[in-house]
Amino acid sequence: MITIRVLQVPEVLPEAKWNQLLSQVSAERCAQASRFLRQADAYRSVLGEILTRVTLSKLTGLRPADLSFTRNSYGKPSLSHHSDVQFNVSHSGDWIALISGSTDELGVDVEKIAPIDMQIAERFFSPKESQFLAAEPDDRRLETFYRLWTLKESYIKAVGMGLSIPLNSFAILPNEREDWDCKQAAAHRFYSRRLDDGHMLAACSAGGELPSKPEIVTLEDLYTELV
Repeated sequence: MITIRVLQVPEVLPEAKWNQLLSQVSAERCAQASRFLRQADAYRSVLGEILTRVTLSKLTGLRPADLSFTRNSYGKPSLSHHSDVQFNVSHSGDWIALISGSTDELGVDVEKIAPIDMQIAERFFSPKESQFLAAEPDDRRLETFYRLWTLKESYIKAVGMGLSIPLNSFAILPNEREDWDCKQAAAHRFYSRRLDDGHMLAACSAGGELPSKPEIVTLEDLYTELV
């Protein structure tokens, strides 16, 4: 069963807890965290790996620390010894999101909503998406932009070929049932919702049914599962 687990990133972590988390991630992740200028970026990076490890531990039966990861030539991560266990992770702003629980391709994207130059849509959206966005009322246009953007990113991440697939080469639009469809990827299913007033979440599955809502994970849950 596919699940989408989301974790809100804390403003501050006690030093002892932070050191505990650092001890449970890869050396590469630790080194990366030490290079970030902003602590919030380090938190997102490390907590994203921890959420991935504890979640995939349940699916594989391995301890979180025993999981190892690899990436394809486009940067999509996978488990080194359980390539059939699909997952994808994203983080932005105050949230981390992880999708898992299928052998089909999965993708997830979360974005912090901020004012943006709508001319970006003309560069990265298909003509039909740009037309759909332009027809939206002024007070809904920013939300619709981020809804389309995250849906497209979730598909790109599911396929695992990065931006070798141009974002304007496919369209994801609402159908008559008010679901989201992509004619260029008819078998894929899509999901979109706000996480809160400032963040948009989207997910994509190449086959399995997506959940109706995400599972909210607390830091306490994470510590418990890690042990």
